[in-house]
Amino acid sequence: MFRFENPEILFLLFIIPIFVVIFLYISIRRKKILNQYASSNILESLLIEYSPTKSIVKFSLWVLILASMIIALANPQIGSKIEKVKREGIEIIFTVDVSNSMLSNDIPPNRLERTKSMLNKLIDGLISDKVGLVVFAGDAFLQVPLTTDYSAAKLMISAINTDLIGLQGTAIGQALELSINSFSKNSSVSKVVLLISDGENHEDDAVQIAKVAAKQGIQIYAIGMGTPNGGPIPLDNNSFLRDPDGNVVVSKLSAELLKEIADEGKGKFIYGSAKFTDIEAFLNDVAKLDKKELEDLVYTDYDSKYYIFLWIALFLILLDFLILEKRSPLLSKLSIFGSEK
Repeated sequence: MFRFENPEILFLLFIIPIFVVIFLYISIRRKKILNQYASSNILESLLIEYSPTKSIVKFSLWVLILASMIIALANPQIGSKIEKVKREGIEIIFTVDVSNSMLSNDIPPNRLERTKSMLNKLIDGLISDKVGLVVFAGDAFLQVPLTTDYSAAKLMISAINTDLIGLQGTAIGQALELSINSFSKNSSVSKVVLLISDGENHEDDAVQIAKVAAKQGIQIYAIGMGTPNGGPIPLDNNSFLRDPDGNVVVSKLSAELLKEIADEGKGKFIYGSAKFTDIEAFLNDVAKLDKKELEDLVYTDYDSKYYIFLWIALFLILLDFLILEKRSPLLSKLSIFGSEK
């Protein structure tokens, strides 16, 4: 198991492209200024000891040094010890629609991004419950088996996109069936499916499968993503999906289907376009369910590997010291690029 002890520090890596842009700007501007005062032939004779290639190499080295130092500060770690941990909780499967209609922005920034944000907040509200993730469109796939590793679950949630399932459609019934089969065989543990979809263009008898789930003691909550007025479905080429007649397709929330699924699944229907207080109601319901003892394998000890990147940074600093930006008769033999003009 690999992780960063301080993952927030990795955001500092975003300053590297800024440094690159500044370096390129200064280099281009310096060249323009020099060309105003002398021709290229004269400049070459005047700056015979200066090597633009070395300047670029040295800058690249310092970019790598900075990146290595940032990664070292984030402290990469590798799990070295696994133990069985027992805790009390329930099992929750997040069943998420990743069909193209979830890209509609009638719920800003769009339905899928709102779903991901919602799931992260939901996980933050859990304590010792097991969570899993099923994604579906025209087909369904178990993305995350039941786990108490919330960090790993959130990482996989952040990677959700409409390309995960190649077959388009809304196979809610198939997704519910896969979710039901993804729970543990422990009949005493409370089990909940949280279905998140716009409910549009469903292709199977999801309501009947919800009835089957209820008979097995599995509750189904449904969150409807979208609005009654709906919105267009954006494409990669900055246009919108159109029907065979050339009209822009408007994707609308099919709330009635989702409400029926939730009713038959002995759960509740929640509007995803509403405030998060409605989601808090789901957490309150979950908190009232019977908590049973769960057993999970977790990493309880990690080995820090920050020193590897510190050694890399030190090596690059020494390498930078040996690369001379100007030629030197005395040190040219030590300089890796000493003979370059």
